Amino acid sequence: MEQAKEKFPQKRDRLGHWIASLYVLEGKHQEALAELHDVIQHGLWWNPEILSSDPELSALKPYAEFNTILLECKRMYEAEKKSAHAHCSTLGNQEAETVLFPLHWKGSNIEEFSKQWSHPEITNHYFMGFPQSSQLFSYQCYSWDDATMAMNEVRSTYQSFIQQHHLSEKVHIIAGASQGANIATQVSLRADVEGFHNFIGIAPAFDLKALQKILKNQLNPRARGCIITGDQDPFYETVLAAVQLFETYQIPCKLIVKEGMGHEFPSDFQGVLEEAVQYVTERDTSRDALSGK
Repeated sequence: MEQAKEKFPQKRDRLGHWIASLYVLEGKHQEALAELHDVIQHGLWWNPEILSSDPELSALKPYAEFNTILLECKRMYEAEKKSAHAHCSTLGNQEAETVLFPLHWKGSNIEEFSKQWSHPEITNHYFMGFPQSSQLFSYQCYSWDDATMAMNEVRSTYQSFIQQHHLSEKVHIIAGASQGANIATQVSLRADVEGFHNFIGIAPAFDLKALQKILKNQLNPRARGCIITGDQDPFYETVLAAVQLFETYQIPCKLIVKEGMGHEFPSDFQGVLEEAVQYVTERDTSRDALSGK
């Protein structure tokens, strides 16, 4: 981890947190505090709740230095939060017929998240817009915690993306990972949100109550989706419950389960993504065939 700090200086916050935790386990409290302080000296910080709620760092709470670190983190967090705003970046082949709009998972950003989609087999076949939430979670990390705000930002960044790149005639798919997959699925299922009928969720962290409310009261009957998950994902049982809900409300949804995979992207993501895209766009392909396209 010490070597990684030099190789990945932008990750000093995560590495410093882990190193401090190891020091605490060894009973080296002053070294742990020095490690946390060093991260702040390099201009990085944490959401103070990440440190204060971590049981592995609880032994540091009696120290005045730890409280000083928390206060400094709060100051930097609040200052950064004021300038955080939703925006979008692009990747891929603008001439492609299929447009993907993937939502990052919690604790990430579009620069990191888009790397998961950067395989040539993906960038050659799709044009992608990556929206970044304005909801600051920690240093260079964002979330979709406020679902109403998240949906409003997804809609506005999507409209700007489509208009700016003249993509209204393309096939559109909203996608996402973990918390982003939860929001993407809700957006697709809602009848009052135009633009998305097809969704792809990677390792979704579903809010079952929110899904059930939408399915019961606001259902978009044209919704069609595909879920990619692993049988070792901590949200696996929730995914199975969501799939059962989709079946109850007659929403076509393909479930792809990767054996042994946890809360992550599959190693063969480009191939699995193609399978998912083919399934959710089946209806669109059939409609094109009927119209003679």
